[in-house]
Amino acid sequence: MSTLLMQLETIDGCLLAALTEGNVDPDEMARLLNERKQCLAEITILPDPPEKEAWSVAISRTEHIYSLIKRHRDSAAADASRYLKGRKSVQIYKKFE
Repeated sequence: MSTLLMQLETIDGCLLAALTEGNVDPDEMARLLNERKQCLAEITILPDPPEKEAWSVAISRTEHIYSLIKRHRDSAAADASRYLKGRKSVQIYKKFE
C-alpha cells in the first residue's frame, strides 16, 4: 500500500473517531476533511493508479464517512427545527400574557 493510501487511512480513522463521539467539533471536522481532500488530490496525480483492493477499501470508507456525516447533519437540522419551533411557541405565548 502506498504511503498516500496509508495517510488517507489514518485521516479516515480520525474522521470516523470524531464522527462516533458524542459531540462533533466542526473545526476539527473541517481540518480533517481538508486534509483528506488534499490527500485524494495527490493520489489522483500519481503516475500509477493505486492497487484495486486498497482503493476499493478506501471507497467503502468514503461511503461510510459520508453516511455518518449525513446522519449528523440531519440530526443537527432536526434539533435546530425543534429549537426554532419551541422559540416561536414561546414568543406567541408571550403575546397573550
